[in-house]
Amino acid sequence: MYTLLIADDEPLECAAIELLVKRAKLPLRVLKARNGREAVDLARRHKPHIVFLDIQMPGMNGIEAGKLIRSDNSECQIVYLTAWPTFDFAQAAIRIGVAEYLVKPVQHTEVYALLDRLIAHFDRLHEDEQKQREEIRSTLNLFSREFFAAMKFGRLTPETMKSYFTAQGITLEEGVVIIIGGLKEEEAQEYFSGEPFWQRLPISYFPAIDRTTVLLFTTQAAKKIEEVKAFFQGSDLTVGTGLIFEQLEEIPQSILTASITYCTAYQEGLSFLRYNPSLMVNQSKEELDALVSLILEETIQGNTEKARTLAHRLIDNASKDQTNLLVQLLTVFSHEIHKSVSFLPQRQVPTTSVMEQEAFLMDLIDSASRAVLIDRLDRHKRAFEYVDRYLHNHMDHPLTSEDLAGKVSLNTKYFGRLFKQYLGFTFVEYLTKIRMEKAYSLLQEGNLTVKTVAELTGYQEPGYFTRVFRRYHGVTPSSVLES
Repeated sequence: MYTLLIADDEPLECAAIELLVKRAKLPLRVLKARNGREAVDLARRHKPHIVFLDIQMPGMNGIEAGKLIRSDNSECQIVYLTAWPTFDFAQAAIRIGVAEYLVKPVQHTEVYALLDRLIAHFDRLHEDEQKQREEIRSTLNLFSREFFAAMKFGRLTPETMKSYFTAQGITLEEGVVIIIGGLKEEEAQEYFSGEPFWQRLPISYFPAIDRTTVLLFTTQAAKKIEEVKAFFQGSDLTVGTGLIFEQLEEIPQSILTASITYCTAYQEGLSFLRYNPSLMVNQSKEELDALVSLILEETIQGNTEKARTLAHRLIDNASKDQTNLLVQLLTVFSHEIHKSVSFLPQRQVPTTSVMEQEAFLMDLIDSASRAVLIDRLDRHKRAFEYVDRYLHNHMDHPLTSEDLAGKVSLNTKYFGRLFKQYLGFTFVEYLTKIRMEKAYSLLQEGNLTVKTVAELTGYQEPGYFTRVFRRYHGVTPSSVLES
């Protein structure tokens, strides 16, 4: 949507042009001014894309108004309305960069043609700007992970950080870090570019597999945190905020505190948690050992998101002055993982960089979780191939989902969910389907009674068998037998 400002001391001329715009349903918001001074004031407040200026207006004429408007907004396209196009007028218009004019009374075809050209011009500009922003964003994204990791662990100078954010149009050096979990990496760009709330804020975001870290730049961080809290109220996402930073050097501490706050919120099932100092508790070796055991347990169970969240907590709590301890913990974790998932390739734990240690741990969790998932899917596939064969071979027996679940060592409720996933029907629907299809086939052969067919397909009561058969096939068993 673009803005059109019409300035003319004749109300009928303004109304006529506005009516033409409305009838054509052009993407234009129309503002009206009665003289040159009012036009300048409106232009300063609303920054219109297109301005229609009458030459002769009381107080300030169109030429003077055009000069002032162009000095404030050089991208604005000015169109003069005149009853007497003269050489003097043309010279004045050219001097301030005006290339268009309309002779009054304006003709609707000329207005439409002119507006179409100007709208197309702004569309092209908008597309070019979008393309430029996307190119900058894409270039930055190429190394955003490396940049973020280096920033998180204090490896970047303020000058380097400033250059990065300036390229995104961010010049402030104050703000707060917000970590959002539950947002997929591939969804992040669409989320932040499509949601008006985030469009209004100067942010730089760094998406990862399990969470997105947002740097919100503002001189009113406390107020913005409350706005963020209200925005996420009732959402399915988990949000944690960090310490407010007042200069770029403080960003690593804000990331660390936001991470700890987020992990606490996630573990406690909270949708939003604001940082407070009580969350920063140095954990003992025993507590960190217990944390490693939890990470291992969640990884083996395939709970990747939970495992990664616990892993972030481990890194955050051991990264300061426990470098040697962290190496020991990661070595133990790696050993236990490879015992449980033996076909994973062995890798040495990095010893020099916490940044590399974090990457190592996350990669190991992801690799192990994928391996566990693949193994589980394979086992489930084989289990339900067995279930399918068993049902076809034992349909004359009394069958329950509880019995079948026990045969493949699955919880009954979980068995029910997987049954539909692998066989496309609920247990009862599928059992009825294969029994009815078998019954129809046996009846067509014509050498068995309805009672015998009922028994062969698991129905001891012929009357009940007949009702189910008619409901499923739309005909009675007897009619199939006789046909």
